[in-house]
Amino acid sequence: MRRKHILGLGLLGVLAAILIVAGPACKSSTTADNPLTEKSFISTSTESHTHGVTLWRNEIENPPSAGMARATSLVNSHIHTFAMSQSQLQSVKDGAKVDIVTSTDSTGHTHTFTIQKWF
Repeated sequence: MRRKHILGLGLLGVLAAILIVAGPACKSSTTADNPLTEKSFISTSTESHTHGVTLWRNEIENPPSAGMARATSLVNSHIHTFAMSQSQLQSVKDGAKVDIVTSTDSTGHTHTFTIQKWF
């Protein structure tokens, strides 16, 4: 009985090791950390801080006619609006680098993002 118990525990240990090693390889290709699906960009530093914004590959491959807009990351208790027109998205799709200036916050500052195709 003792031998079966030890063998059973050994088998459980082997299965656990396989799951730990193979688990990360089983992630979906649409998870947030897939560089082919999305990319995060960091702005220039203004008043000693930066912001981030994430763009989706689909926004570049199929630029919406209305363009796109979203909030930047929250830093120092504020956000900015980041917006790109359809023509700016198309320029990125065509391989150009495009500089985007955010909205002005209550302290009167903006940030600039340089957006380029990553896929």
